[in-house]
Amino acid sequence: MCIRDRNNINYNRLLPHFPLTPDTVISTIIDRQSELFSLLDTINTRLDEAPAGTLRIANRGNRPQYYHRLDSNDRKGSYIKKKKELTLIKNLAQKEYDLRIKKEVECELQALTDFLKNYSPEQIEQAYDSLNTARQELISPAYIATKDVIHQWNDIQYNSLDISEDTPEYYSDNGEQVRSKSELIIANKLKQHNIPYKYEYPLVLSTGITVHPDFTCLNVNTRQEFIWEHFGIMGDSEYITKALKKINDYAKSGYVLGKNFIATFESSSVPVNSNMVDINIKEFLL
Repeated sequence: MCIRDRNNINYNRLLPHFPLTPDTVISTIIDRQSELFSLLDTINTRLDEAPAGTLRIANRGNRPQYYHRLDSNDRKGSYIKKKKELTLIKNLAQKEYDLRIKKEVECELQALTDFLKNYSPEQIEQAYDSLNTARQELISPAYIATKDVIHQWNDIQYNSLDISEDTPEYYSDNGEQVRSKSELIIANKLKQHNIPYKYEYPLVLSTGITVHPDFTCLNVNTRQEFIWEHFGIMGDSEYITKALKKINDYAKSGYVLGKNFIATFESSSVPVNSNMVDINIKEFLL
């Protein structure tokens, strides 16, 4: 691994950084299309129920006055009293806005459809795979298949912290010994969701101090690495102080809660919630 400035988070990457991560453009566009189609349905429903005619607004001093135009040749329209017919005024205003937005939504949907017809990210992804092994060994690829990334990530060897003999024996489904039932739940949940992880993988902070987060995890879809700390004695004031300091130290080194740092908490009265573990995995690692 290329060693860089310790303030750079790339210093701690388990894998080298590749220029391209797996394509997410198509899924993003499909989500956008779904939103636009839903909006279009809403607009069309409102337009079907909208009153006839258009709204004209004229300023009289500091107060707007409203007029209902039923005939396009009628430039003035009939005066509408706001206090009595506010719903009509709003519906006419909404109608004109909806007509404008409908046109823009339809244009965007067409643009997205045209884009997808010509968008072929798999061509870049397949370029490396189409080469013979001898040629592959000579180049630095722009993209590596997910299965190969997982293989490289899992193949990295390291020395974790020693676990004392008097520690209760909790062994995860991956076969490593962890320190608590809560860590066992997290490890097995990661295994269940096919998330590559390393237990107590060493991490060098910007201060130069080496720490060992409970779990270092890989999101195989984005190729982003996350650390996961479980804080298990939150009923102890001294432990809380140390936990907060650790969270701050991680942040100074580029590991920020909700970005690339996952944390779970428990106390004697509030044990770890396996559903919350699932939520964190689905939010950050799938």
